[in-house]
Amino acid sequence: MSFDINERVLEVAKEAALLAGSAIHQTWSIRSDIKNTKSSCTDLVTETDERCEELIINYIRSKFPHHSIIGEESSSSSEGYELTADPTWTIDPIDGTTNFVHQLKLSCVIISHIVDKTVRVGVIYDPMAKELFWATRGNGAFLRGQDGITYPISASSTKTIEHAVISMDPGYGRDPSGVRKFCDIQSEILLRGVRNIRVLGSTGLNMAYVACGRLDAAFEEGSWKSNRGPKIWDFAAGMLLIEEAGGKTHDISSEGTNVNPIVDLNSSIDLMGRSFFCASTSELACKVLDVISHGRSKWADSIINSGI
Repeated sequence: MSFDINERVLEVAKEAALLAGSAIHQTWSIRSDIKNTKSSCTDLVTETDERCEELIINYIRSKFPHHSIIGEESSSSSEGYELTADPTWTIDPIDGTTNFVHQLKLSCVIISHIVDKTVRVGVIYDPMAKELFWATRGNGAFLRGQDGITYPISASSTKTIEHAVISMDPGYGRDPSGVRKFCDIQSEILLRGVRNIRVLGSTGLNMAYVACGRLDAAFEEGSWKSNRGPKIWDFAAGMLLIEEAGGKTHDISSEGTNVNPIVDLNSSIDLMGRSFFCASTSELACKVLDVISHGRSKWADSIINSGI
């Protein structure tokens, strides 16, 4: 795709995100908006989710009628989804739905555009903070704030865990094994003297905040086997934002029987996977990945010994 096409796509993505953001802003305080649950009682869907996805899809199709679309509410399935080489949009109309339902101002709209299985455009919009993040491949990452001023963003220069604020999310799993794994990894990070840990409840904001230096690293584990963890619409846009802001992303999936796979430091997030990891620098990424590895090993030993 040419730069001109990427710019056209970017403008459509921005406008679609702002449309959905306006609807979110109007209804964010309505607790009765919950319509259903998906994978568990912690995995919520609201009427606003569905209305916003419809708004976004209709707007995109009015501009690019022949492009494919993968949307959270229309494509959500434990069976996965197909990503071809064709121009494809991914949509998460409200990332951080639980925050939205509980009137916590930590939700966002996420839109990405993918061609040849490569993310070309990414947009993340926080309607409550009125912050619009975006990136196009090869052209940097940007933020337009509530004051309407646009400026380039970059990841922090943090290289050590002791100087890092790290966000990690437990996701929707509440089974004993999953809870123990989360706690074992979290305890390892704390024992390494991390400056602090955050749980934002929004993959999009986690990644946007790493891209602009508010956080130094963020991750969430998952797998298709357990039907846990983020999906393509959660992290595709953020992956591009971070990479264009000078940060690093890696695949930390643990599918199959190997509970603690070796992370390929030359690999980015797997768009078809169910986990995400990002860090501001290669040095910090190596250190946090080492901690995750130790936490996984501790968890695996406890599983063997307890018989869970």
